[in-house]
Amino acid sequence: MKNGASLEGTKTLRIMKNIKWMVVAVAYIAFANASALQAQQDFKAVAHFAFQTKFDVNEGDEVDKFTQKTDDIALNEKVQDALKRGSQQEFIMEFTAGESSYKEIKKLAKPMGNGDYSLSFNAHNGSTAAVYKDLLKQQYIKSEDILGKDFLVTGPLESYDWQLTGETKTIGKYTCYQATFKPVLSQAEIEADEAEKQQGGILSMIPDEDNTITVWYTPEIPISNGPGVYQGLPGFILEVKEKHTILLCTKIEINPKNFDEVSKPKSGKMINVADFEALKIEKLGEAGNRSSGMSVNIIKG
Repeated sequence: MKNGASLEGTKTLRIMKNIKWMVVAVAYIAFANASALQAQQDFKAVAHFAFQTKFDVNEGDEVDKFTQKTDDIALNEKVQDALKRGSQQEFIMEFTAGESSYKEIKKLAKPMGNGDYSLSFNAHNGSTAAVYKDLLKQQYIKSEDILGKDFLVTGPLESYDWQLTGETKTIGKYTCYQATFKPVLSQAEIEADEAEKQQGGILSMIPDEDNTITVWYTPEIPISNGPGVYQGLPGFILEVKEKHTILLCTKIEINPKNFDEVSKPKSGKMINVADFEALKIEKLGEAGNRSSGMSVNIIKG
């Protein structure tokens, strides 16, 4: 009986020790999660992005169409050269765990000589949109304009059907993982792009390119956000590849001294996304509103 009682006592003691360690482990995990949550709530950062636009150029008939339209061989050659060189822009993103503000860093235009041509490219894609995002409310405020009039467009954050590929690479000091998303163009968007080509505009010289969006994100910055409109992955997006463009994070400042709060856009009339799209159709027409391409402006010195 004594041996049996001793065994029972030993078993009870072992169970009590296991329960004790389980309680300690649960308490530790809870403390670690609370500390991580507090650290995330206190998290502030500024990310710097370099945006590169570069084009291949069609040969033959498409180039001839543009030359015939402008009746200026010299301009045609300069446009082709400018398309091949592309353009560079810089963007900055202030963000916390719950909100972010992303916009272009504006620079003064370089002076041009008499007779010189300058081309500016406006890529109508998600990584160039000046946008404020509230991740907690799942809402955005995006800066837009119609014929020179500024608007602040509000709407719910978009859900992207990201496909995780399993590919990895290093950007700076961060291990990144690849995800892709392929937008589906509407028939109106396809027709608008085709009309631009048929008219012999600048964009007719640019060959079609796969419109799959490819991003690289890092879980080492555990914020489900990214530049422009993009978000929704288990980590922060450091690189975005879209048609003819690539956006790359060049520097991240964690908890910088001069960053107090995320700024919201203020310039423009507040309007919801449905009303804004209806107004665009009214002012620009269906084709102009639905074009999925890129606008190119020529400035002559």
